[in-house]
Amino acid sequence: MSFCAICPNEMVARATRVKRRNGGLCQSAVFFPLSLLLSLTIYASPSAMIAPGKAWNFAFGSNMDISTRNRRQLEVSQIQPAVADGWELHFSLPGIPYIEPGFAALRPSNVSTHGLCLELDRESWLRLLVSEGVLRPDEANSQLGSLEDILHLAARPRDGFGYRLLPIEVQAYGSTVTSTAYAFVDALADEPLLLPPSQRYWRLLRNGARKHGLDRSYRDYLLSLPRYVPSLLSPAALPTLAVSALGRPRSSQWPGLTGPAVVAKGRLEIGHHFPAVWSRFCTTPREKLLSSMRELIGKESSVVYVA
Repeated sequence: MSFCAICPNEMVARATRVKRRNGGLCQSAVFFPLSLLLSLTIYASPSAMIAPGKAWNFAFGSNMDISTRNRRQLEVSQIQPAVADGWELHFSLPGIPYIEPGFAALRPSNVSTHGLCLELDRESWLRLLVSEGVLRPDEANSQLGSLEDILHLAARPRDGFGYRLLPIEVQAYGSTVTSTAYAFVDALADEPLLLPPSQRYWRLLRNGARKHGLDRSYRDYLLSLPRYVPSLLSPAALPTLAVSALGRPRSSQWPGLTGPAVVAKGRLEIGHHFPAVWSRFCTTPREKLLSSMRELIGKESSVVYVA
């Protein structure tokens, strides 16, 4: 496959540090387009040429799911499964404890992440950048110029944003060469938060990887990941969370729930372990990851192992 992404002349350094917004909630949980637009999806052949005015996004999170792409009105002209060597999937962008704990991002590493390269035009890129919190709606409505200008702006360090868009090297399935695509990277701390995705969010990754035929070993890895299943009464935690938000946003444990708020506690669901594939995609030993997450949600919360 031949990628022709619009990118800077020199690759922006991978490990770039910017301050995370103190509110803690990833803006991808806030800004969603209201109307739906069914997009035409075409699988790209290895020899496909990319039309001018478009660029590739390497999707590894919820945008692998077609319903998410439709809701965000992303008009995808081509899709190509690919792998990004040297980048690790982390659920390190904090959301709302007990409700929507964490969102996916990439970090430099010595393992790899599989995903989908989505070919998007200028308008779809604007919608994507707003939905992920990299651009504010008022910025997207202003005169930002060409797609190249927009991608340059999104790649700059900016205070108050959890994601930063960076060009990375990816290799399309069936190809022996690497090409450039843009991905949402979290390079905000030396040690990333180890957060569980919600079951809802995790299913978007699982379903997208299955639908688009990603590498089987990577799909097994996704199945093995821990995910948080919120209680049906999880909104009862909101008063406690509002008070705790006044403190430090990064913490090794969620705020404790007492009194009537205890009904908001959900459970940690842990998938079947595939020892042969874990180290290929995660640098954190599995038991260390599970221990950290148990501490995060509170030892009194239930843990369930599923096949």
